Amino acid sequence: MKKRRSVRFRVLAVLLSIAVFVVAFLSLAQLGVLINAKRVRWAPDYEKTDISALLFKNERTEEDYRTLYEQTGLTRLGIDGLLKSGNFGRILNIQTAFFKQKEILSKNIAPFTFYERFDEVMPTAELENGDIILTASVYVSFFRYGHSALVTDASQGELLESFSPGTTSSISSKDVLLSYCTFLIVRPKATKEVRTQVAAYAAKELVGIPYKLTAGIFEKKYDERGLKTTQCTHIVWYAYQKFGIDLDGNGGKIVKPQDVFLSEQVELVQAYGFDLDRLWRE
Repeated sequence: MKKRRSVRFRVLAVLLSIAVFVVAFLSLAQLGVLINAKRVRWAPDYEKTDISALLFKNERTEEDYRTLYEQTGLTRLGIDGLLKSGNFGRILNIQTAFFKQKEILSKNIAPFTFYERFDEVMPTAELENGDIILTASVYVSFFRYGHSALVTDASQGELLESFSPGTTSSISSKDVLLSYCTFLIVRPKATKEVRTQVAAYAAKELVGIPYKLTAGIFEKKYDERGLKTTQCTHIVWYAYQKFGIDLDGNGGKIVKPQDVFLSEQVELVQAYGFDLDRLWRE
């Protein structure tokens, strides 16, 4: 009888311990959500100025480009690209959006997982095939992981994305990602021809790959035979690795959006919602 009571007591103790652990875990995860929810996008705390004269100049100084960056989030690469294509007006629209206060909408997409967006699409630099769009506006509890996508057809505004568990990689519209309340547009330091080849390869060969958050840990990060599973940044990294370009800034088994931004193999084209001095260096 005593033995039965002892066994019963141990079972109850184990169940109670599990229950306490689950409650503690859920409470901690929810606390992370609450803390992350208060981390809104960065917005300029200085005045908007007239930049028209700088855009009309035949040649701009480093100081001019710095002023334009502070007023629009566009780097020299972004400014020159838009002026070359005759999109003077879009630069002014980007400046207006850069300073405009907007309501942030938060959407729950999985347990303790959210993304933050606006109800409008932000104007951007002139995108090119092979460009990469990164955002910090996706988080799981305490962990602000972010999201990545590869521009496969700039003329049609199409991206390759691997979004979340239970989905497969697919071609989507840039408008979804560019409504997020933070984004960085980066351009790998490869020739335009190579970047175009990467985009074409990704659109043809990397669609329909099952999502797996741990892609690269329990199987090869890069497998010449092809991808069996992937995640948002891994698929972007894989597309470029196929052409001998490693965009992983720290070389770890898991490649994250921030790793791509910190890679010496990319250049910044445009920043939105990030502190322009720190960007995603923290």
